[in-house]
Amino acid sequence: MTHRAIVSVLILLFSAGFCQAQGNKVAQDVSEDDKPFLLNYPNIEDSDGRVVLTNDIVVLQRLVVPAGMWEGHHSHPGNQIYVHIHGGYWSGRLGGEIVYADEYSEDGAVGWMDVIPMSAGHDSGNTGDTDIDLIYVTLKTDAPVSPGARHAPQAFPNVETELLLDNDRMIVQRVRLNPGEWTGEHGRPGNQVYVVVEGGTWAERRGSAQSDPSTWPAGAVGWLDAIDSGEAYQIGNVGETTIGYVLVTIK
Repeated sequence: MTHRAIVSVLILLFSAGFCQAQGNKVAQDVSEDDKPFLLNYPNIEDSDGRVVLTNDIVVLQRLVVPAGMWEGHHSHPGNQIYVHIHGGYWSGRLGGEIVYADEYSEDGAVGWMDVIPMSAGHDSGNTGDTDIDLIYVTLKTDAPVSPGARHAPQAFPNVETELLLDNDRMIVQRVRLNPGEWTGEHGRPGNQVYVVVEGGTWAERRGSAQSDPSTWPAGAVGWLDAIDSGEAYQIGNVGETTIGYVLVTIK
């Protein structure tokens, strides 16, 4: 059984409501409003990871699982995806029994997570020989943010995207910009976040005006507000390495 398939099994076996993550070690500077949506991996040293972005709609939490380490029993709040900054080999347990073993997730891999209560006895482990670095993107409501809108994958005139997930809460796409490549002028709907998997140097254009270059390291995240298509806006890779990021449009 795969890492993703276990979620469906858990829905069938455990229909109880979400049991809040056992966050006794959540950092004191974390907002009380965020705590119900954060994971806690009790077996790792940095068990609460780090909140890297939060607002009224979404919270992003970064966690690193060392090579050979099992996370310990934990819950998931649902309405979330994981994004692998650095992937690796996963194994999983349910109620103490191995349900998948040495499943590989590549850099940039994405998966949807439904509710997993503590009562499920869910545990995952890094069974490879390199650390796994991932970011969870978790929605703070059970209802769509803009239910009346017509949602479609983000389109760029000059760059193709890879559609990774499209459900009633999110559209998730993988975007890659080669050195010297620009997206072309486009608008965007707002309520978007990006998670950088392959870092690099980029710039923005609005018409003929170009911003100073900025550097995105792997693991950088950001919130994107709406831009009208008439603003002649685009972004480009002005560095020497390919930039790769995961773009999440929240419905």
